[in-house]
Amino acid sequence: MSRAVAEGAGISALVFLGITVAALVALHLVPTGLSPVRNAVSHYGITDYRLGYRVATIALGLTGACLVLGLGETISGSGSGLVLALMAIFALARLIISWFPMDAPGAQRTETGRAHGLIAVVTFTAITAAALRLGSVLTRMSLWHSLASVTTVLGVVMVICIIGMVLCRSNETFRAGFGLIERGLYLAILGWCAVFGVACAVGIR
Repeated sequence: MSRAVAEGAGISALVFLGITVAALVALHLVPTGLSPVRNAVSHYGITDYRLGYRVATIALGLTGACLVLGLGETISGSGSGLVLALMAIFALARLIISWFPMDAPGAQRTETGRAHGLIAVVTFTAITAAALRLGSVLTRMSLWHSLASVTTVLGVVMVICIIGMVLCRSNETFRAGFGLIERGLYLAILGWCAVFGVACAVGIR
């Protein structure tokens, strides 16, 4: 394991994560007219502030790419390759999604909008599966063993949020809360990236 590579990757991940958070906070403060309770985060990508959404998605993609490098220098054993592959998929999906904006609510469905939906599903599924799989990997390692429960809990939170989002999409009664639940998923993802960015950067055991 190259400690210097893992440390550099962790620090870079945290820098990009900071940019992601700053962009998302800014999008919630500017006058978009969107509701954080009702509207999806992707909705910012079809407003006049779409550049902020692009910055957020690219920065989160780069966060994921740095974590692939950092985790690749740190984890080992059965399942570690799958974790890295899932994280690579997550990173790539985040990097490209802003070029496939969602369809405006009530508008006719387009191929670009369908692609956006598919990329979003891949993004959320990949990071959730990676978090859960990493939990089982870390239980068999001495390094980061203490973080096994952390990644598992965050993975379970992601699963719960995804289920909630599906229910909101499929049930008119719950639809008004989609944005809030999705933001819960974002918080879990950002928290997971922060935990393992720090772990790579400082060598938490």
